[in-house]
Amino acid sequence: MNIVIFGAGRVGRALVRILENHKFKVTIVDESRNVCDEVAGETNATVICGDVSNPKLLEELKLDKTDFVFAVTGSEETNFLVSVYARHMNAKRVISRASEARYSHLMEKLGVIPLIPETTLARELANAVLNPMISIMLDPTFSNVEMFEKEVTGSLKDKTVREANEKNNFAVISIIKDGKFQAPVPDLVLQEGMTLVVVKHNG
Repeated sequence: MNIVIFGAGRVGRALVRILENHKFKVTIVDESRNVCDEVAGETNATVICGDVSNPKLLEELKLDKTDFVFAVTGSEETNFLVSVYARHMNAKRVISRASEARYSHLMEKLGVIPLIPETTLARELANAVLNPMISIMLDPTFSNVEMFEKEVTGSLKDKTVREANEKNNFAVISIIKDGKFQAPVPDLVLQEGMTLVVVKHNG
């Protein structure tokens, strides 16, 4: 999976560390030479130092071949411009930091997924109250349970949900097809184009 992150502040750097653990190809862009040098020294990500609004730099990133673009710089204007450009270049998914709800509404209309830090934090805190055991289960600090998405390819193709569960020692809890969720009926035959939502116990 190819991921580009604009902004190497606290959010961008934390995101790089998490994504690197999953062996994704990550590129991070920032205009500060000192910051870029620090990130290059602490991660294996590709680090590009330059003005993120520079058209030549944006072209070299080949965002049309990117699975995820994250715009998390400290500038609302920069995040907006980079996000719109990424959508124009047909990046698969574009997520941008937004400070206010009024910006988020415009982003949504342009095909950009807005991320308001305060709202996201509030949602996480609420989940800790409403679904405390689920929150703990998904926290690797306290649990060895992992939830992830897995595309139906290779050995999963033409297998039933029951067979996939038994062979891979995981539990399919939902199936996504054509953007819609459906129940993982045990005898359902898996096909290309489906994405599985899976829970697995590690150890």
